Amino acid sequence: MSTRPARRTAAIVAAVAVLAAMAAMAYIARSEQSHRPPAAAPAPTVTLEAQAYAEDIVGGMVAARLAALQAHDLEAYMALIDERDTEYYTEQRNWYLLFQDADTSDYSVQVLEAGFTGGDTIIARLRQHYLLGPQKEDRTIDFENRFVLTDAGWKDADLNFSTKETPHFVIKYPAQAGEQAVQVGEAAELAYSSVKQELGLEPRTKPTIKMYATKEMLRESTDIRIAYLFNGWGERGESIKMYAYRSGNLPNLLAHELVHKTTLEITGSQPSWFAEGLATCFGNWPFAGGNALEMGSSSLEDLTRPVSWLETQDLTQIEDDETRRTFYDMSGMIVQFTVETYGLDKLHAVLNELAEFPESGRGYDYSMEPELQSRLYQSIEKVIGLDRAAFNEAWLGWIASQ
Repeated sequence: MSTRPARRTAAIVAAVAVLAAMAAMAYIARSEQSHRPPAAAPAPTVTLEAQAYAEDIVGGMVAARLAALQAHDLEAYMALIDERDTEYYTEQRNWYLLFQDADTSDYSVQVLEAGFTGGDTIIARLRQHYLLGPQKEDRTIDFENRFVLTDAGWKDADLNFSTKETPHFVIKYPAQAGEQAVQVGEAAELAYSSVKQELGLEPRTKPTIKMYATKEMLRESTDIRIAYLFNGWGERGESIKMYAYRSGNLPNLLAHELVHKTTLEITGSQPSWFAEGLATCFGNWPFAGGNALEMGSSSLEDLTRPVSWLETQDLTQIEDDETRRTFYDMSGMIVQFTVETYGLDKLHAVLNELAEFPESGRGYDYSMEPELQSRLYQSIEKVIGLDRAAFNEAWLGWIASQ
């Protein structure tokens, strides 16, 4: 086994320590010269000395992040993240893996401003930039990030969120979206009651909802390869994510994402159409007042397709609204067909059967689809007794009768 990756990781982590130590030494020297103790810089007043110190620390963190990405060194990258926040730690691991898979160039992070909000917390305004894909799409975004001092040194601690709680949720939101956070909290509780009743399941842990000030920031915090902007996102082991200023039916959106959260806690072995079908059927439709046919969002002709049509669609790259709507509607109708024909207990049993397969250890990627589809049909056959062809035939017979 080669020792190069370990040495490279150690070198990157050591570089962060050296940069932070140099910054601290410089700050101490300046403090002693002015007869002020190094623990000065009281919040909220930020002196020029403290600001320079904070910018040095964040600059070292940013340099280490860039070095880890360029070296394809996951261990070094994760050493920069506050592991006490397990959801954020998972989110950053998934982000790293997806970023490495993406076609990017010219990646950089610029420290625009940084300052202490206490002895162990720095808020930094950063500008991230890269070019995506063969068309070199410019992806530049400004955001505020928190860095915290831990026993293991300074760590990246997520965006600069404010926090509030409801009976069933932790809500993290940008300070300027306080009014929206109240609305999201109320809508989330409605969503919780609905999902519990309709799906017959509850999340195993208290979910966190993260609200993002822009859809661009939401995409940058999830999967940068998605070809379009969106309102919500969910992955196994991660928080529920949403656009903070989303208009319209908030309980509808949050119920959709809560179904993802609840079912992904059981198993991540869900092909895209099955995952979205669950979230559409049990999350969206109770608040919409009916299914795709009843609401007229899709015609019978639109929906009368073999399941294989869904299996060939990469949802992350469907930019056409009509095709994307058909994908969600048809997926939801197949889940409804399954429940009406075989019972909700059988659907639960399929999820539990899928849980017997090993987890991938990363966020969703379309390359996983063939294996995920195979797992689903093995589980359906074991629980319901239908192979792939028989299940498809039963579905086409059911939808034709609607």
